[in-house]
Amino acid sequence: MRLVDIEARNAGTLEFLQQHPEGVDSVNYPDLGFFGYYEADIFECPSFLMFTNNDCPRGWDILFSRYFEPQSMKLWCRMAKTATGIVDIGAHVGVYSLAAAALRDDIKIHAFEPNPYAFSRLRMHKTINDFSQIVEYTVAVSDKPGISNFNWAKKQSLQISSGGTLVKRDEEGTERIIVQTTTLDGTGLAATLGNRPLLKVDVEGAEKHTFQGIQEILALKPDIILETFSQPSCDAINELIEPLGYSVYHILERERGVTARERLSPCTIDANGNFNQLLTTRSPDEVAELSV
Repeated sequence: MRLVDIEARNAGTLEFLQQHPEGVDSVNYPDLGFFGYYEADIFECPSFLMFTNNDCPRGWDILFSRYFEPQSMKLWCRMAKTATGIVDIGAHVGVYSLAAAALRDDIKIHAFEPNPYAFSRLRMHKTINDFSQIVEYTVAVSDKPGISNFNWAKKQSLQISSGGTLVKRDEEGTERIIVQTTTLDGTGLAATLGNRPLLKVDVEGAEKHTFQGIQEILALKPDIILETFSQPSCDAINELIEPLGYSVYHILERERGVTARERLSPCTIDANGNFNQLLTTRSPDEVAELSV
């Protein structure tokens, strides 16, 4: 596409978005597109820059829909303000890491993303915002160091997939590479995170293995935002967190709240996008205050 065509398309898209400040969705407006830098200004943190070649689901979420996991991001930003260490496992293009870095320049934000396309955009986002406090790692966090297949569903319109996993997939259109895996136990990272760490874990089905590799960090009783749809992963994680006194809350994105659960349970794919849960040792009153 020629530069003049890109500029014309961008101008038309931005004019359309100005007429729809509530946001639009890709289903009803599939021909919209944007190439270049845009401002992420919908979270409880200072705004930051992002980039898209009309190739990333987060670009649609933030720029077009003006909606991305609003309650999870609210909790994340509020907890990040007082966290003593931050780890983003499955960082994708870095939205959670960028929000944390926009709030904190006094601690390191450790971002792990093995998908090479997403990692490249994560690194670009770090650079254009001058967020030197983000430390990025192009490895997968698992239960043992080594190498493994890492795969994701290839989408025609989005070069950067919305997620990738160590869990084997055989569907048509799956892309696969070999990645390095690591545990965080034994690396010394836990000793740098202080007494109130904050974690996000979004690893598309490999949660069991990820948690088995971060037990030293779990001993610090971090606040954790977790996405999981896997019953075996929930069973394994419950065995790890219940002796530590964790409570579990389902994060309700559109309802802007949380609801307590007896144990970690798999989420279901629904229209409300309530995919995340909060694992915490905070009191119910503290959680309620964070959630409103």
